[in-house]
Amino acid sequence: MLHAALWYAELGYPVFPCAPGRKIPLTEHGLLEATTDTEQITTWWTQHPDANIAIRTDGLIVIDIDIDGEGNAWLTGEPAKLADLEAAPLSLTPRGGRHYFFRQPGDRAWRNTAGRLAPRVDTRANGGYVLVAPSGAEGKPYAWQAEHELSMPPQRLCEPPAWLVAMLDAHAASNGVTTNNTSANAIPEGQRNETLARLAGAMRRVGMSQAEIFAALQQVNADRCSPPLPLREVERTAVSIARYEPDAVSVAVAENHWGQDRGPPAQPVPLTVRELMATHRTLRPPVIHGLLRRGETMNVIAPSKTGKSWLVLALAMAVATGRKWLDTFETVSGNVLIIDNELHAETLAHRIPQVAECLRIGMNEIAETMSVQSLRGQLRDIFSLGKYFDSIEPGRYALVVLDAFYRFMPRDMDENDNGTMANIYNHVDALADRVGCSFVLIHHSTKGNQSAKAVTDVGAGAGSQSRATDTHLVLRPHEEPGAVVLDAAVRSWPPIEAMALRWLFPLWKAAPDLDPAALRSERPKRAKPSAKEPAEPSTWSVEQFVETFLSNQPATKAQIREAATDEPGLSWRRVADLLDIAESRGLVHRWRVGKAHRVLYATVPQSAGEETEA
Repeated sequence: MLHAALWYAELGYPVFPCAPGRKIPLTEHGLLEATTDTEQITTWWTQHPDANIAIRTDGLIVIDIDIDGEGNAWLTGEPAKLADLEAAPLSLTPRGGRHYFFRQPGDRAWRNTAGRLAPRVDTRANGGYVLVAPSGAEGKPYAWQAEHELSMPPQRLCEPPAWLVAMLDAHAASNGVTTNNTSANAIPEGQRNETLARLAGAMRRVGMSQAEIFAALQQVNADRCSPPLPLREVERTAVSIARYEPDAVSVAVAENHWGQDRGPPAQPVPLTVRELMATHRTLRPPVIHGLLRRGETMNVIAPSKTGKSWLVLALAMAVATGRKWLDTFETVSGNVLIIDNELHAETLAHRIPQVAECLRIGMNEIAETMSVQSLRGQLRDIFSLGKYFDSIEPGRYALVVLDAFYRFMPRDMDENDNGTMANIYNHVDALADRVGCSFVLIHHSTKGNQSAKAVTDVGAGAGSQSRATDTHLVLRPHEEPGAVVLDAAVRSWPPIEAMALRWLFPLWKAAPDLDPAALRSERPKRAKPSAKEPAEPSTWSVEQFVETFLSNQPATKAQIREAATDEPGLSWRRVADLLDIAESRGLVHRWRVGKAHRVLYATVPQSAGEETEA
């Protein structure tokens, strides 16, 4: 197989491997990775020595004729036309069919067809591929007919006969494909890179992302470049052009922002799997490799006064300069906006140079790529910032940091209510799509011991916040003073390994010498029970639980959990279960208080007059 693949490549036919005995590509991008590079071909067939050989048919036209159940084939009754076909190389297929290999005329850009020329007659052209000898399928091989082997380079193949050209042109025209205008279709060798760069520039001006540009260029390359460029060259063009900022006016006109802002909201329409796969060929581009992509949100959760803001300030500088964060996570450079409602502008102006100096980042490197908005003294919740985000040009920022997140919540909202928190995260997701950025939300953890909790359980408030976000990153105290353990639950990346960090003012730095499993237990040691005093029970009855932790004064579930945090046998889940059982038995009653209808619990029912109290 390797010898044959190298033979085809030497003739000038791009090849790639397919699964043994099948037509399924073994390359990640299928036919787009077809190549004549001998080193790559040797690597492929060394890894898969039995792989079938596929030839990419861009610039070719292969007539694929199947035999019907009675042994008849197309043109059986037209010997003159059949003789025209037999002037081309002929491959016999495992099912008894025939593949005739022709060269497309220079002013054509034919595509694949199925049953358009005649029943059981297909074509493979631009955007297609065929298996060739000695490949096999269904236990039988492909084979070249004697004296009709493929033994010449593509440019020396004969063109189809005139009657076949006319048929192919007619079917191409019926699909809206022009066949006689080279400047509108085929992109000749020597102009391919420049033309793709111009097309990419036009797409970038109207706001298309790197992934979108790359997908479009792949299709143009397959359809119109003669011969197509290697996939790596096309990707380099997309990456290079995506570095430039889109033109705001062109984006607004192309996307009809005026109509979007004033017209009725678009109704969601389900996509078939085919439409889904064609529309979304790649994942969203990364901002922090391993953690965060464009349009995603990331929580950064840690106890109060842990240095969360210092940590994220270093993260912002890493993204603004394209450096590694914590010497571990690669970033993609982009502009960063920090919206801070805890620190004064003077404090931020003092901190930024401190962190930059320790990271060895020159102030000129971040002078234009980082922006800061201090809201200290003029607090604004996330919903009232709508007009502020509307004023931001889409795509301007790769990352927006909200510090601290709890201060962006409306006054009457309860962070312990799942519905409330889900609503806020939905709003942040909408802002991320509108601004074309990722969000980092700095939040505090609950009080008490964090070492025994799962990653997604660390964080004050309702559990929906860990489910609604794409990355839930937490810092928990390490048993060594001045150290923490960074861990994260991620949605669009492989799981990450926990890592230890050590505080060296003003930075958190990776501490590979520390064991990330050595979390500090914050539970105080309990004195052993004396002989006169029986040991405290580890199993709580519902009645004992209600008598100990509830009263006629309503309390939130979080307050009840906090009161029970040091009691053996009372995990967070056990507290919730005991509350549910007590409520079902009528031992406790649920109260709803305030405009946000916060849920509280008490041993007496709520009166009608107390329903609207704050």
